[in-house]
Amino acid sequence: MKVISSISIYVLLALGIFPLALTAQHFDFSVGSGQVSLEPQRNVLSLSLAGYGGPRDGRFTLKWEDSGRLATGIDDVVFIDSKPFVLRSGDVWRIDNPAEGNKLKQLTFDSDITLLAAEGKRLYTVNNRGEILTATLGKKLKWRKIGLMADVDRPVALVIFGKDIIAADDQGGIWRSAQAGGNSSWARIGNLAGVIDLVVHSGRLYGLTDNNELAYFEPSGNWLRIAIKNDKNYRHDIHKVAVSNDVLHGFDASGSYYRGTHYSDGNLKAGAVFIKKGKERAILIGLDVCGFDADFVTGVKSELFLKYHIPASAILINASHTHYAPVTQRWTTWGEHCQRPDSLYLYTTVKEGILNSVRLAIKGAKDANLFFGRGTADIGRNRNLPGDNLPYDKDLDVIRIDYKNQQASDVLFLAGCHPVFNAKEEEFYKISANYPGTARELLAHHSAIRNPFFLQGCGGDINPVDADHNVTGKKVADAVIEVLEKDRMTRVHGDITCFLDTVSFPTRPWAKQDLLALKAEKEKLVGDIYAEERVRWANLMLSYYANGNMPSEMPVFIQTINIGNWKLVGVSRETTTEYSLAIKKLWPDQLVTIAGYCNDVSSYLPTSRHIKAKIYEGDDSFFWYSQPSSFPEQVHEVIIDSIKSKNR
Repeated sequence: MKVISSISIYVLLALGIFPLALTAQHFDFSVGSGQVSLEPQRNVLSLSLAGYGGPRDGRFTLKWEDSGRLATGIDDVVFIDSKPFVLRSGDVWRIDNPAEGNKLKQLTFDSDITLLAAEGKRLYTVNNRGEILTATLGKKLKWRKIGLMADVDRPVALVIFGKDIIAADDQGGIWRSAQAGGNSSWARIGNLAGVIDLVVHSGRLYGLTDNNELAYFEPSGNWLRIAIKNDKNYRHDIHKVAVSNDVLHGFDASGSYYRGTHYSDGNLKAGAVFIKKGKERAILIGLDVCGFDADFVTGVKSELFLKYHIPASAILINASHTHYAPVTQRWTTWGEHCQRPDSLYLYTTVKEGILNSVRLAIKGAKDANLFFGRGTADIGRNRNLPGDNLPYDKDLDVIRIDYKNQQASDVLFLAGCHPVFNAKEEEFYKISANYPGTARELLAHHSAIRNPFFLQGCGGDINPVDADHNVTGKKVADAVIEVLEKDRMTRVHGDITCFLDTVSFPTRPWAKQDLLALKAEKEKLVGDIYAEERVRWANLMLSYYANGNMPSEMPVFIQTINIGNWKLVGVSRETTTEYSLAIKKLWPDQLVTIAGYCNDVSSYLPTSRHIKAKIYEGDDSFFWYSQPSSFPEQVHEVIIDSIKSKNR
């Protein structure tokens, strides 16, 4: 074995040839990381995508995949223990081994059944006399009458929903009756125009219409669209729906059936990095969501504080702002399908994803050193400002995390650019982390990288120069690798300090008469999504006046997390690029990283240039974000002065 002198080792270290993880004797921090999928689970059948106000009908995740043919002449279908039971010509049939040729066995012979339902091991039917019958599966079906359709005239669908029977009539009426013997008492609970079938899943009632629309019956009594035929990911004419093993199945008039899935790249993630020095701790969380409301983030931080005693000021939550993730915030002036997030997805997937990623990060914490590097990722352009030589922060910041006794490092990287474009037309309807997801995937295949994490920078007014998000993602990944392999990274050392400040701006609401005039003008433009958005905005503002709760302030949250000599500043809202450039100038000789989209994404954060030019970021976007007004022209100067004076 060749002996290397201590002088030779020093030279090799200086040249950067030996990995520091093999040679460092002192570790400054305890660090852990965790990643959890944010992909929709089977508890939701379909979700509305965020990011775009159009098309008017919405963008939804449901995709029908061909599964074969079941049988011809199907009038209704249910599943029990993954086995299909169908209604044909007034009788119930069981289909055995669908994958091996669909062997049909007839179970009833009276040819008088009009509707079919199932729950557990029981079948339910309605006959042409309006009687509701049930039988438990066995060698021989013993039917028992449990009620009458009574007030439900010309029923078209029947389901069992807990202890209730739910029916739909051919005029769109939705009816409920308790499962009691004798003459059932029915109550009308809602209306869904054109309803042709009902299905129950995960404690929810869904309806299918003759317009190929799938809707969810909300606790409020409203129906909310969650899917509609668009000839992209929803191409087929579906006549019946049923759920088996938490999977939605659709059936067309010819007997073909389709498996419902979430149309997705499968790369939505929640990632957390936990950093500890002595008693001080900080958590950096990145989410593949378009945005979130401040009250949601406050609730999550409160839970983390109760469990780990880490204050809100030490927990940064950043949205990648992908325009291809399910809705996770309230878009009150958008189409109804975007106005409120699906509660199951928001709380059982996103919230739990955050909590689980943090749990993994804290549990896996070990001795580590941090290194800061900066490169450039020339992936974007200032999309709306008039003139030449427009501002754009091209910096790509990289934090490398080297763990004790571990060859591969974790990498945290940040770039500021909208994740808005995709490679193909159909992908406009596809769940995707967009270019951050592509960059992460490419980096994960690098032998020196264990887990890559992305934070969104100040990309509010920056769009990609490439139409293909995979091209943008590769540029980002290449830039990260260049920093890791060629740049001399600076070791991060020192104590952890965290601050969370607020800069508030007064709102300037429109006068009531101006709101009424706007509403009257835009109501004439039926079917125009921009006019409809203005009408909803005017109605919202008028409701504030009526209820006496017009928002008086627009808070901007400024979070500063100092990890030794590295300063991470997180700014709320859709932060435009000049904020990043200006904040860095406050500390020209320090390692400073600026993340936008932190802790609250409730509007754009423009500068006077956007506001004076009356372009989207400084004017129109505030209607879409349901804000009473834009910011005052000097918003940028006020925020920068506040950050400078506090000098966190």
